[in-house]
Amino acid sequence: MHVMVRLGVALIIAALYGNAVAQTPAANVPARKKPDSHFARLDANNDGFLSYQEARGERDTARQFALFDENRDGRLSEDEFLKLKAAQARHRDSTTISDGVIKSKVKLAVMRAKDLKSADVHVETIAGVVRLDGEVDNAKQAARAAQLAGRIKGVKKVENNLTVRPEHK
Repeated sequence: MHVMVRLGVALIIAALYGNAVAQTPAANVPARKKPDSHFARLDANNDGFLSYQEARGERDTARQFALFDENRDGRLSEDEFLKLKAAQARHRDSTTISDGVIKSKVKLAVMRAKDLKSADVHVETIAGVVRLDGEVDNAKQAARAAQLAGRIKGVKKVENNLTVRPEHK
């Protein structure tokens, strides 16, 4: 009977130890990372790669597909896709820098114009669209400010929100 108890205890310990080992990840097996959600959404056939056909869902991604297909196998791995997206983000950030340059050039043009009071014209630029706000003395000045802004390289559109200051009697 004593042998049976020992055997039972040994089986219990083995079962408990086996469950503990099964629940801990193996040290030499790398944990499988979760795929990028954007990549997974485009990967329609779930093969872990993006074909050109799958990438066509996004115009910018399709346009740059070949540039980032490093091994020239006609498909993007998740790493290649993430490099492409990082390059696109850097490009978007450079647009912000050029917006600052555009804003400065518009302000300088307005300041140099002798017929405008530059302190009355406020300039904001987002993605190449210049918005002019503030008050000017007459409609001619408002049109002149918009004309000056439109001449600056990189300006895609001018939103002229300048108002004419009411006359004091």
